[in-house]
Amino acid sequence: MTVVLSEARRMARAAGAAMALRVETVGLAEADGRVLAADVVAATRLPVTDASAMDGWAVAGDGPWQVDGAVRMGAPPGSLTEGSARVITTGGAVPEGATAVLRSERGRVRDGVLTADGPTSPAAGADIRAAGDEVRSGSIVAPKGARVTPAVIAAAAATGADAFEVVARPRVAVVLVGDEFVVRGVPGPGQVRDALGIALPDLLQDNGAAVVTVERVADDLEALREAISGGGVDLVVTAAATGHGACDHLAGALDAASAHVVFRGVGMRPGHPALLARRVDGVPVLGLPGNPFAAVVALTVIGLPLLAGALGAAPPRPRRRVAAEAFTAGTGGVRIVPVCEGDDGVRPVRQGPSVVSGAVAADHLAFVPDHGVAAGGLLDVVDLPWRR
Repeated sequence: MTVVLSEARRMARAAGAAMALRVETVGLAEADGRVLAADVVAATRLPVTDASAMDGWAVAGDGPWQVDGAVRMGAPPGSLTEGSARVITTGGAVPEGATAVLRSERGRVRDGVLTADGPTSPAAGADIRAAGDEVRSGSIVAPKGARVTPAVIAAAAATGADAFEVVARPRVAVVLVGDEFVVRGVPGPGQVRDALGIALPDLLQDNGAAVVTVERVADDLEALREAISGGGVDLVVTAAATGHGACDHLAGALDAASAHVVFRGVGMRPGHPALLARRVDGVPVLGLPGNPFAAVVALTVIGLPLLAGALGAAPPRPRRRVAAEAFTAGTGGVRIVPVCEGDDGVRPVRQGPSVVSGAVAADHLAFVPDHGVAAGGLLDVVDLPWRR
């Protein structure tokens, strides 16, 4: 059942794409970070009308020109007759009949008459931004599947949009498994402080999900079966109980729930015990390892592609970085290493699977292949969820 990392990422994205989330409409102020369910189409052109590219005067024909007033921002610009000029500011609507804009530093006014510095008038069309030069009416401002950013919001607002159609956030149930976890204070002998109960829901929500429940269950097969079988969700994410030990009951709970296991185990370290299954109602179950850093790794390299597939967004693709020092190979598949970005490339950050302290300062996760990478070689990296 163990699969290579690339196949696990492909399967996870496919599982997300099969979720078929609903579409909803949100206002521009609530849209940041959402994923577009439809193209954003310009309702108007930009500039809406011919506009001045500079402060100065809109002029008609050759000079000298009689100045007849000023273009008021936000008001109709009117028209100019041959030999006339009108004060205009950058972005102001150019009056009908204007042939050019004379920059303020290239002209002077005396007794209401504008003359150009130099022997010639400005060339026809000089410093005029033609209507529709930036955006044409009906053109695509942002495509379906794009993540809404402040830039997308500003561009959409400028072209007349008041709302977006976006993919609904997948509703996620988080299930934390184990008898040994405490949620406050310093853990005692045999106990472990819960490092994922807050961090895991936050990471999911930061990446497009809506966490609707967070449940802690004991190392008990029936309790776990009930926890992963709850209704009203699009995805279940568990932490711990994915291994093969006496207290690792997730596989048994899935079997008891008649779920189909897509894969159990991924060729990567840490994060090897990650699991993906599908309930009888089609809801995916993503099982993360119990060790905190291993869980973060599995969520980053498998969970984020799953969420991207559900939202119809582009998956987080690995990028190439230069290795500032040699990276040795691991065992059992791809070795995943937290790294920091430097002027000479990326360097590893010391990090064990059971804590996340080293990853606090890291920028990416590097995928070290089974033959290792020499200093100066290239590594595939993905951003850590909090560095995106």
